[in-house]
Amino acid sequence: MKGKLLRLVYNPNAGRCKLTGQLDTVIRIFQEGGYGVCVHRASSPEDIEQVASQSTDVDLMVIAGGDGSIHQAVNGLLNIPPRLRPVLGILPVGTANDLAYALHLPKSIPEACKVVAKGKVFEIDTGRVNDRYFINVASAGLLTDVSQKVDTRVKNTLGQLAYFLKGIETLPSFRPFSVEFEHDGKRYTEEVILFMVANGLSVGGLRQLVPKASLTDRKLDVLMVPSSGWPETIRLLLNVLRGERVETEKMQEFQTSNLTVYTDRPLNSDLDGECGPESPWHFKIGPKISVLC
Repeated sequence: MKGKLLRLVYNPNAGRCKLTGQLDTVIRIFQEGGYGVCVHRASSPEDIEQVASQSTDVDLMVIAGGDGSIHQAVNGLLNIPPRLRPVLGILPVGTANDLAYALHLPKSIPEACKVVAKGKVFEIDTGRVNDRYFINVASAGLLTDVSQKVDTRVKNTLGQLAYFLKGIETLPSFRPFSVEFEHDGKRYTEEVILFMVANGLSVGGLRQLVPKASLTDRKLDVLMVPSSGWPETIRLLLNVLRGERVETEKMQEFQTSNLTVYTDRPLNSDLDGECGPESPWHFKIGPKISVLC
């Protein structure tokens, strides 16, 4: 891939701002790999998506940030026709880095740069809900929107612990909600505390929630935890805080490639840690996207 063009888009606030001090090293490694490099400092999440959607002039777009930044980049890139769409490279400098974990990317920024520079392309699935794409997870309910509510400075100081502390803070005001959908010829109506549609292997840094999920099977993994009262809810929360598999006899799991879900009241979803569309939701498998790993 010698002599090609690369656009590096970085989130200056991601992961304790650890990229900014290594920016010269990053550019050097890419140049030594034969790339012409242009750099864009993202001013907002929306800026990442806009820049990605206009990146038909480069062969490779590298996003340096967390899962939220990758989410914005993917939504921008998928607005580009496949023949003009650049390949996506990832420097995992966020808090959870779920996609980087699933792709076995190194945590070291220089080592991640070398992976990108080698140019090994891998095709992965995306999910889609209404008019938005997601890579790792679309969810609603307990703990699912805390990443949107955590102050960036707190997140950078405490890391993943900030998510859990915010989750505990939101418990007193949390209300279960009812979902209704059809699957495999059956109609389901359940009051739930958590509804999750996963594409990736890891959710919010938790590696055991969806152990059977795959980025390449053209399936979405649905996890639903019905409401069982506060003792069961607290037990669930403690399991999540310990990074353990969510275990409850009433939990339901299944795979699908297409699902429409209605709720008893309008609810926002969370997509890869970013605010997603309001219910009702139509989930389906989205197009594949090319990444370097």
